[in-house]
Amino acid sequence: MNRQWKKYDQLMEKCYQGMAVGETNANDWNDCFDVLIRIIENERESNPDFGKELELLDDETDYRHDVRGWLEDYLDELDMRQMYPRLEEVCRKLLKIFEWKEEYPSDIRFMLASALGNQGRVEEARKYCEDWEAQEKDNPLAAAALIYSLIRMNDYENAEETVRQYIAENTVCSEENDVIFTAALQLYKANGNKKMEKKMDNALKEYDKALEKYLMGLDGEELEFGDMDWEMDEDD
Repeated sequence: MNRQWKKYDQLMEKCYQGMAVGETNANDWNDCFDVLIRIIENERESNPDFGKELELLDDETDYRHDVRGWLEDYLDELDMRQMYPRLEEVCRKLLKIFEWKEEYPSDIRFMLASALGNQGRVEEARKYCEDWEAQEKDNPLAAAALIYSLIRMNDYENAEETVRQYIAENTVCSEENDVIFTAALQLYKANGNKKMEKKMDNALKEYDKALEKYLMGLDGEELEFGDMDWEMDEDD
């Protein structure tokens, strides 16, 4: 098994070396993922509880291989390269191979929905997002994924209805809901509602400024993101 981990480490190093000089090789990333999956499957033949949770996988290997960090970079790489069939395959594999009881895979589910939509499977993506959002009303990524899926279908009416379920007149753009504001901005760009587009854009800019100020430590106040003077447009 040490030989397999060594191969994983070598491939991971090649991935990052290529990234550093702007010459990444998709095959290195894909091969590295495949090796990782084989390691997990082989380990579970003798120890069924090995790496049952993604967050435990690094812990069980003494953080020698940065599995979580590399997987996040791999998903981003697939998305950036627009390798959507492979992105779908990888997301489904990750959702299946880990139990996800210690943490919830919202980011992976969001990327899966995006991969479906970007392959032109818009109806499948919409159904996936509708089911997800219905099950998790308090999950902003589920709401944002649904909005994007409806935008892809040019179903602006239902997309705006979803936006209004989460963004009311007094809703402040914050760390918890900025993904919904971003999706709303894309909606209003798509449907041509310039007034609401500007309001969403201003809300996001206010949030970005407040976040930057917070991160720079310019004040000691709790992380809150401004009082914004804007109203939902009932007429547009």
